Order: sequence, then C-alpha cells, then structure tokens
Amino acid sequence: LITEKQSILFDFFDWPKRAASTPGGKRLVVVGVSNTLNLIDQLMPSVQSRIGTEKCIFKAYSLKDIVNILKKATHVQGYSFFEDDAILFAAKKTAALSGDIRKAFQICRVAAEVVTQRFEKAIAENQQQAGSCPKIRISDVQRASQESFNKALVTAVSLLSPFEALLLVSLAALCRSTGRQGGFDIQDILTKMEAIASSGGDPHYLPPPSFNETILLMNRLGEMNLVELKKGRDLSRPSAWPLTSLIVDELTLLKGFKNTPHKYLVQRNLPSLF
Repeated sequence: LITEKQSILFDFFDWPKRAASTPGGKRLVVVGVSNTLNLIDQLMPSVQSRIGTEKCIFKAYSLKDIVNILKKATHVQGYSFFEDDAILFAAKKTAALSGDIRKAFQICRVAAEVVTQRFEKAIAENQQQAGSCPKIRISDVQRASQESFNKALVTAVSLLSPFEALLLVSLAALCRSTGRQGGFDIQDILTKMEAIASSGGDPHYLPPPSFNETILLMNRLGEMNLVELKKGRDLSRPSAWPLTSLIVDELTLLKGFKNTPHKYLVQRNLPSLF
C-alpha cells in the first residue's frame, strides 16, 4: 500500500469524503489499526489531511494480566502443564517487549512442543513411565523464548522489500568498513546505499531510495526490531535525525536472505558470509 507518493493510502482514506459527496451515497467509515502511536506522523501531509483526529488507544497487557491469561490457558482439567516460574518468565518476557499476548502464547507453544517430543521419546525408549504427564519448566521456556526470537528475526529478514534489504546490507557494510557497531548518520547511510546500488546495477535497487523514503524505511525496520534509532549526542555533528544501528548480526542476515533474490546483494557486499 505504501507507494512513493502514498497515493493508494490517500485514496483509501479519501473514500468517506467521496461517499458523502455522492448524491444518495451511503455513510462510509474507514478504520485503521496500527502497532505504533506515531504512524500518522510518518505519512505525507496530503494523507494526514484525510485522516480524522479520533483515536482509540488500546493499552498493552500488564504482567499480572499476562500471568492470569497464561494460567487459565495452560490449565487442563485442573492440571497445569507449566510450572509457575515458567509462566512468570514467559509473562515477564512478553511484558518487557511489547505486551502482545500472542508472543507469550508463541513462547509457551514452542516450549510445550519441545517438551512433548522429548517426553514421547522417553516413553518409547522406556525411560519414562507411560501415563504420567510432562511438565514444562522455566529452562524449557527460556530456550523456547530465544529460539522464537531468533526465528522471528530470520523470517522478518526473509520478507524484506528490495530497499529494506539494501538498507540492512548497507548498515552491515558500514559496520565492517568503519569498525563501528552502529550510530550511523542518515547521510552516511544514503551514500552507502547509493554506492552499493550503483555498483551492482541491479534494477531492483535502482534508483536508490530518497531521503524521505529512507526515513520511512528506518522507522519500519525499527518497528521490526532489526535496527535501532537513537538521537545523536555528538555536538560536532548536530542532526535532527536519529543515528541508526544494526541490531541483527550478519549470521541472521545470511539465514534470512539465503533463499531470496537478495542473497546476491549480500554475496557482493558481505562476501565472507558465503
């Protein structure tokens, strides 16, 4: 939906006005749902003019809410397959990240699947008494949490658009060439992206993204926990724009781009990964 001039979004939010101005037209309401509170601020002024001012903010689940929900979901006929510490860890992990209950369910599901497979294998090898019930401990949830997080990052990388892939590879290349872990100014990033896109000649990355497009790309990748945006503190290089750092490591980029067209972009600019 997000094009260069955001014309599709403009038309989408302009529908209610068009419907109201049509003779005999019906009342039309467009409702938008966003995971961020500043989404409107990231849109072009023309699109903002078509979006109303009414907002309904849904608060994230608290730690207590998540614990109660998980306990009810994991109790079956009076038996809890999860230890209390395991549920508390999953709840704390979720509350600290986003408060999204789906993340807690995902962590618990992965932990339950691993423990169930291990339990069934033990029964088959006569190492576990048949008829007993498995118990998911905090160590199982900890491993599941790390596995889910890594898998989610790899999946997110594999689904990136050409410009998003170009931005991540450019950041990784900057880290290599400068020896810094991050904190790159937007002008550094724009210059690197242009150099990589031009040298490769791949039409998927040409012409490279503009300044405004790059700002949108960085915000989107920040929301996906792939990059980190921080306000610069270097008074010798004052900037109204945040400094950008790559959160994911090169191995995650390798796994994510391995079966995508972007693997050639990585191969050319991060050759030791292949």
